[in-house]
Amino acid sequence: MRLLTLLGTFLLCFQLANAQSFSLQGRIIDKANSVPLIGASVFIVDANLKTQTGTDGKYSIENLSKGTYKLIISFIGYESVHDTIHLQRNGLSKDYALSLKDATMQEIVVTGTGTEHYLKDAPVQTEVITGKALREYSGRSIEDVLGGLSSSLTFQEADMGSNIKLNGLTNDYILILLDGRRINGDVGGQNDLNKINMSNIERIEIVKGAVSSLYGSDAIGGVINFISKKEKDKLSIQNTTRVGEYGDVNQNNSINWNHKGFSSSTLFSLKHTDGWRNTTQEWHRARLTENSVTRTINRSTNYTITENITYKVSKQLELNADASFYEKWTDRPMGNPLWRPNGFYYRNQTYGSGAKYSLPNKNIITMDVSFDRYDYHYDYIGREYTDYYDESGDRIVYYPGDRILQSSQRRLLTNLKGIFHLGKQHKLNTGVEYVWDKLVSPYRLDGDKAITYSLSAYAQDEWNVTEQLNITVGIRYGHSKDFDNIFTPKVSAMYKLGNFNLRATYSNGYKAPTVKELYYHYYATLMSKFKAYYGDTNLKPQKSNYFAANAEFIIPKFKVSITAYHNRMKDMISLQHTETSYEDKLLLVEETMKYVNLAKARTYGVDLTFEVQLPCSIRLAGGYSYLDAKAQRTDDDEAADFMQYVYINGTSRHNATFKVSWSNSWKRYQLGLNLNGRYQSKKYFTSDGDADGFQIWRLNTSHSLLDKKKIKLNMNVGIDNIFDYVDRTPFGHNRGTTSPGRNYYASVTIKFQNTNK
Repeated sequence: MRLLTLLGTFLLCFQLANAQSFSLQGRIIDKANSVPLIGASVFIVDANLKTQTGTDGKYSIENLSKGTYKLIISFIGYESVHDTIHLQRNGLSKDYALSLKDATMQEIVVTGTGTEHYLKDAPVQTEVITGKALREYSGRSIEDVLGGLSSSLTFQEADMGSNIKLNGLTNDYILILLDGRRINGDVGGQNDLNKINMSNIERIEIVKGAVSSLYGSDAIGGVINFISKKEKDKLSIQNTTRVGEYGDVNQNNSINWNHKGFSSSTLFSLKHTDGWRNTTQEWHRARLTENSVTRTINRSTNYTITENITYKVSKQLELNADASFYEKWTDRPMGNPLWRPNGFYYRNQTYGSGAKYSLPNKNIITMDVSFDRYDYHYDYIGREYTDYYDESGDRIVYYPGDRILQSSQRRLLTNLKGIFHLGKQHKLNTGVEYVWDKLVSPYRLDGDKAITYSLSAYAQDEWNVTEQLNITVGIRYGHSKDFDNIFTPKVSAMYKLGNFNLRATYSNGYKAPTVKELYYHYYATLMSKFKAYYGDTNLKPQKSNYFAANAEFIIPKFKVSITAYHNRMKDMISLQHTETSYEDKLLLVEETMKYVNLAKARTYGVDLTFEVQLPCSIRLAGGYSYLDAKAQRTDDDEAADFMQYVYINGTSRHNATFKVSWSNSWKRYQLGLNLNGRYQSKKYFTSDGDADGFQIWRLNTSHSLLDKKKIKLNMNVGIDNIFDYVDRTPFGHNRGTTSPGRNYYASVTIKFQNTNK
């Protein structure tokens, strides 16, 4: 009997021991800086149990049985950790340190091929400026940001926009896109990027070299595509206000909502600057004038209102419509030595609609239609006696307060596109595009208006020959009102070799003459001379042959990419001196220029970019661009180097950018430090002097003050141009930078979001 009692007691104790519950607990942190990760997930695969970390990064799971378990520890933006644990007596306490994913390599890009690819798998080399980099830089303008973060791009800010150069080629050869739709308005040959709401940009994709086979004319030198944010919250409201010296104010607001298939995005942006003057000297009519009233950057104000609506009719069909309105005022001081009687006023309107239909096997058909109108006026502050006469034969005189239209560009763009997966190896991108352009300009065109149009068809096949090798082949056929048929082919290849990506590209590019180059004639005082400019209806398209080779090495926390390229262009449209007519001489015209297909050009270059993640949350990134860009000189037929190869105006041989960033968190506060620098060597010009080289450094501090589920508060405070460099070259000669010197700024962003579905 005692034996049975002892045996029963033993069995009971054994069962109680096996029924005893155990606990698993610990802490999850960022491996780089030991910051607790709030909301990290701990999943016990065998028991199908899941928990999340609290505000201190700690987790705990109770009532586990003794045994062996498989765990998955994960957090958004971090590499997941898989682990096996053994629960025994007293349970287990175990901490985990997670490493950040290489977010850049996870970026999805679309510009190079018109189809979606992870950046690391993109068949066409694409440079990406991420939203994180944009926020960390906190620049006063898009030009400021692009010039500071990409060594391939240079800018010269001006009243009518930005003189952009991409690997030596100017505005005319660069296609600017917003979500894949062209936004170019040929205002004075410059791109005014102010209409883009900076705070609503998710990333910027830059594809260099001719992309005409996919995007047609204007993409002969490259494409810059601004990708907007796509908010998925039920409701989000955001306000960003940035203020700086010289009266700089950037105000951006957005309201986004999603409900039962409908989504709406309403954006407002306002920018103002009082401008500044870096020198009081100006060259005018070959004389150096003191006490000039000309300003380096003029006082200006602009705002943009944009509305975008999307409706998902079904799982297959999605409709969208958008509209935007933009106005800008630029004040030019009236006085010595030019006595300009007017400022500038712009009014732009854009309307668009589209549809996207999803077919089986991830095939897609899209249809987009848009209409753009760019109006450019003079706002008179003084009286001007013109050389034009009205229908009664009276001289036309403008008075202070008059607003006179100078040009109005209207563009209708229609694009039908299809993306089809042909088996596992082929992805076909094909489409048809129609572009209609009308230019209205009183007194500057015969009949005050001119019209042109073009019709194009394109096809591109992405062939995955093997898992390592991709070959992309494309061709575009174009027909226009003014020119013969044009074919532009392209072929590129990418080979994956371990951690290396090897790419090679050949592409043929073309650029049709603009309406202005064909028909426009106008007068302007540029670089101290009063000149007349005339279009030429006998112009033909410019063409190019672009070759590039790229090698990219990627491992966790390190990436380096180097690209060598060569671009040859012929039939370049350039301005050439021609005899000044008797009528123009009476108007005191000093020189007459006419557009002609006269020049050839060639560029050689090497682009290097790198990114590296160091311990202690330190990240380094940068780029270097070497450029040898030359074209035949055509602007002065009396010059000793006329028709000889000289440096393309405004190009510099060496450009470099550098960035070092660091961040850390203390409970609910996060601090980020970002030091950016840009170096630019001497800029070459054929007349009015070369521009000095320079380097500019800036420091931005970012502060996350509140990061709740429904409300976020962030601040940026920084110093631009730390070492106070100012280029005081007299007006009328070329300068390297328009920076006013050291200046301070601050910005605040507050966002409310409702994520409940």
